[in-house]
Order: sequence, then structure tokens, then C-alpha cells
Amino acid sequence: MAKPRPWIEASHGPLTPLADGLWHVDATLEVLPIGRRMVILRMGDGTIGIHGAVSCNPETLAAIEALGSVRWIIVPSGHHRMDAPAWKARFPDAKVVAMPASQGRVAALVAVEGDYGALPTHGGAVSWQPLDGVPAEGVFLHRAPDGAVTIVFNDAFMNLPDSLPGVKGWFVKLVGSTGGPKVTRTAKWFIVKDRPAYAAHLRRLADTPGLARLVPAHGAILTDDPAGALRRAADGLHRSS
Repeated sequence: MAKPRPWIEASHGPLTPLADGLWHVDATLEVLPIGRRMVILRMGDGTIGIHGAVSCNPETLAAIEALGSVRWIIVPSGHHRMDAPAWKARFPDAKVVAMPASQGRVAALVAVEGDYGALPTHGGAVSWQPLDGVPAEGVFLHRAPDGAVTIVFNDAFMNLPDSLPGVKGWFVKLVGSTGGPKVTRTAKWFIVKDRPAYAAHLRRLADTPGLARLVPAHGAILTDDPAGALRRAADGLHRSS
């Protein structure tokens, strides 16, 4: 197992509510100017799940701890494992879970104790689905008391702006990751294994009753016609690049 990264505070914003039992923290990413997003979910048993962990400042950490018992560290892919070991060290009773296809890469930094099936979703607002055609990732669905549904993605759907600052921003645009919402070119190359299957799944997600919001790991949260955005992303999967 590689040496894990210690708790290094990221540059980030505040803990922000999205819906009843759903919050996020937006942070910068050192390598590229695309940002990253931690999502906090209240599970069916009242415990707290941390999706896409970000090592945050003491004030934000205290605010998260005040929400409930942190019992789940959800590593959304083998490429979003950086701060999971630090969260596990901070919360040793929390279980690390990842999709089976991502567990090998995650386990190189932190022991994996199960897949998403271990999560206590019964009777709560949160459910999850494996993504057809994207074996390394899944999506989480949160249904608020008023019926509004939020879908939480990882890298399989992004919403970056048309351009980003600096040379690194130019590179992100060069590889086709800007100009979202979309399935990026790099996602098509490296994480989508069956484009027709994934396109069909995106269209099914677009038909979700009450769909109100899409939350990607990178890029802006989308509330303007989320169903249409998913259908356009599905259409883009039929293009060769």
C-alpha cells in the first residue's frame, strides 16, 4: 500500500445545503483548475456519508460532524481517492466503500471495506445505481420531502465552463473537457466502456420524476433543464470523439 496523504487542508468554500439531508463543499484542485466537490449525504439510518472526501478546515469539519455520525467514506472512483485515507484516519469507525471496479486502485491507498451495497439506504432519501457502461462509477439519487430529485455524479458527467484560466486551463480545453454539461472526451476514452449502454442509462435518468438538480464532481451544479442536459450528454456519446 502506498504512503497515504496526511490531512492537508484544501482551499475550499463553506458547507452549503442543497436539500434536506444533502450538502456540498466546493474545493480547488492542485493539479488542474477544474475544482472538486465533496457531497455529504444523510443515509437511511441517519448516519453521514462523505462522497468525494476533501480534507477541510476545522470549522467546516465541525459543521459536518454536527450533522451526525460520519460512518461512510464513499470513494467515487479510483481517481478520487486522494483524501480518503486522511478521513479514515480521522474517523476510524467509518467504512470505506467503492465500486468493485475501482476497489483495486482505491485499496492502494486505503483499505476498502465494501461496495455501495453496504450503504444503509433503505427507508431514507438516498439511493444509488451502478452506471451502465461505466463499471468504475455509480450515481447517487437524493429525493427531498417535496419530491425534488438530485443526482450526484463523479467523472462520468461534468459541467465545466467554455474556458478555464492559464496554461492548465488551455490543456483542459484541448482535451475536450470544457464546454459542458457533457460526457467529456477523456471520460469517453478512459472510463466509459460501453457508450450505448451509458447513453441509454443517461436517458433513463433524464426521465426521473421530479428531477431538479445535477451535481457533478467537477463544474457547476446544474438546475436549468437537467433532464435536457442528460439527454444531450447521451446524444454526445454517439459521436466518435
